[in-house]
Amino acid sequence: MPAVHARRRSSVRILTYVAAAGLAFQLVHFTEHVAQLGYWFIHPELPPWLTPWALAGRGLLSDAPLVGNELLHLVGNNIFLTGLIALKVISLASGGAHAGRANLTKALWIQGFHVLEHLLLTFTLLLLGEASGFSTLFGALSNATLWTYRVWWHFAINLFATVYATRAAKAMYDEGLVLSGPMRRTAIPQI
Repeated sequence: MPAVHARRRSSVRILTYVAAAGLAFQLVHFTEHVAQLGYWFIHPELPPWLTPWALAGRGLLSDAPLVGNELLHLVGNNIFLTGLIALKVISLASGGAHAGRANLTKALWIQGFHVLEHLLLTFTLLLLGEASGFSTLFGALSNATLWTYRVWWHFAINLFATVYATRAAKAMYDEGLVLSGPMRRTAIPQI
């Protein structure tokens, strides 16, 4: 039985690392949206701004800036979704109700929708030459109106997903469902 317990602990630790990486990535991503919103307040007539590291990521994904933008967001939002799924697996393995479950469910629904939106934006851009989705009002907006709407839409969806995910992770940590280091020895979920 000690080998089974060690495997469970190892599984939870790996899932915790995946969840922590996804949440850390999202915190940086959300910070980018805050910076982008600040830039928009100063320059509302200009296209949305990307930080230098976002520009570098975009360039790695595609030589075409619009395609690179959509791919960058699709990849980044999937990283966050993967972290949330890792938290959900830990949550389900814990067996009982915990304080973070409702917030985790909200974060998963919001981020799942967010990923679907970026799939839609990416595929319509690749197939039709123009990104079309909820954050573009399906092509009804253009220029500064489109940029304003997209900046606010993505800021809001990232805000809600980040807040719910952070609350869930903190509650799960407080209850000992996710491990913080080798000394943490409480509440091992049954994976």
